[in-house]
Amino acid sequence: MPPPASPLSLEAIATRLAALDAGQAAMNGALRLVLDTLHVQTTLLRKLGEFAAADSAPSPLLKTLQGLTAAIMELDASVGDVERKFDGLAQVLRVAFGVPPGEALPDHNGPDGPQGTTMDGEGG
Repeated sequence: MPPPASPLSLEAIATRLAALDAGQAAMNGALRLVLDTLHVQTTLLRKLGEFAAADSAPSPLLKTLQGLTAAIMELDASVGDVERKFDGLAQVLRVAFGVPPGEALPDHNGPDGPQGTTMDGEGG
């Protein structure tokens, strides 16, 4: 049986928090791009719906466009929910690791920072 893992030092916790913070920022950026794309698609679908509605005859295209618009708006709301949850993740992790809210984390962006090395066998 392997020996129990030793507790993490404050520096190791700070390094992990910094890496998680950078990952969260990247995920938030990606989610914002997804939201922007969904907004553009929603606008386009609304315009197409307006054009299809201008025809006085009932149109299966209009029904399909309305359903597609509703589905994209629902997806947009879901992605927004995920983004809001990620926004609070760093603070939750700080509390979980016992780092006071106003305390700055050590700067680990130098050559020995988390970008250049892996942590505890994890991927980089």
